[in-house]
Amino acid sequence: MSEWIEGVLSRVSRHSCGGNRWLGFSGGLDSTVLLHLLSRQGLELRAIHVNHGLSANAGAWQEHCAAMADSLGVPFVARRVQVDRDGRGLEQAARDARYRVFGEVLQPGDELLLAQHGDDQVETFFLRLLRGAGALGLAAMADARPLGGASVLRPLLGVGRAQLEEYAREHRLRWIEDESNADQSLDRNYLRAAVLPLLSERWPLRERVTRAVQNLREAAELLGDLGSADLELCDQRRERFGESISLASVRLLPQRRRKNLLRSWIAACGGSMPEAPHLEQALQQALQSGEDTQMAVAVGGLVARRFRDRLFLTPPLPASPAGRQYRWNGRDRLELAGGWTLTVDSGWPQGDYQVCYRSGGERARPTHRRHSQALKKLLQEAGLEPWLRDLVPLVYRDGTLLAVGDLFLCEEGLEGSLKWRYGGACG
Repeated sequence: MSEWIEGVLSRVSRHSCGGNRWLGFSGGLDSTVLLHLLSRQGLELRAIHVNHGLSANAGAWQEHCAAMADSLGVPFVARRVQVDRDGRGLEQAARDARYRVFGEVLQPGDELLLAQHGDDQVETFFLRLLRGAGALGLAAMADARPLGGASVLRPLLGVGRAQLEEYAREHRLRWIEDESNADQSLDRNYLRAAVLPLLSERWPLRERVTRAVQNLREAAELLGDLGSADLELCDQRRERFGESISLASVRLLPQRRRKNLLRSWIAACGGSMPEAPHLEQALQQALQSGEDTQMAVAVGGLVARRFRDRLFLTPPLPASPAGRQYRWNGRDRLELAGGWTLTVDSGWPQGDYQVCYRSGGERARPTHRRHSQALKKLLQEAGLEPWLRDLVPLVYRDGTLLAVGDLFLCEEGLEGSLKWRYGGACG
């Protein structure tokens, strides 16, 4: 067995997995080699393929990946996504779409194996350098990091593409060549085709970048330690949807520590390194004086929001579920739109229930009130964040409203209680 293969297997074995092991399987050379290598070693895996729909060949690629996984006896899951650029580069928009899928599929304790290799690391380093990244950004891709309650592992970062090609030829593997890789209008492709080969003629690029990345990661870890301490000082709190910190405490920090705090927080929640303008915009809007504003600033695949003088970091909101209805037996876990669930906490009676969402104009009478009131006002009084008020499930039986999520009951004498929870990353 070659030395690099032993290294890959050793990196995987050192990271214990308390749940399912997933492998991000695009069908390209790197993920094909990693899937083949690990499955041949008897490692229990599940392959997940994200179909971005950006190529006319996307459907054929998905079929190829399904067939490859089946030939290796690996369970296969595919998800199709809509890539919304929304002012971002195509690569970043596609990455954000992938990670939304990962956040929906992975459960606490699961591990996601990604197949980026050493040459990808070099490209990432130079891309971030040219974008003016700081120490954490220049530390490029970590070999392991948390992703919500799950974790990400990149066991191929010490391996070059040439070694993967040699393995693939030896085992007669077939892989997908994405035609967009030839498009030098994309920054990564231009670096790969026109810049890095010239630098590699003079310097051992992968080795030098690896050394720089290790040094920068040490510096980034020190900044991360400071960020973690500042998060604790700022009353970091797990919320129903994401997390929050006290803006009053953030205001006491100098600007450089505010930015470092936000970077560290985004990383801890499984986000990607945000662009500096987005980071500054989020802090500026969050710290402006006056009443709470309906801010929603995209940062690193997450969203910064503000409510009641706290800064929230949340996953992106799902599409509005307005008009959707569910039938529920009052016993089993009910899967709702966007990664939310409704379950019985204790004593809830079984029956035939209808679950839907606000459409406007609803009224409710909580059991501790004598009169009904507008549901909109009751949700405000309950302190539910504004961005969640259209997502709260309304539980009816025979046309009578019984419960508003797990916020309050509307039926006297009704026993039991419910749990309304988000199950995705940074939830």
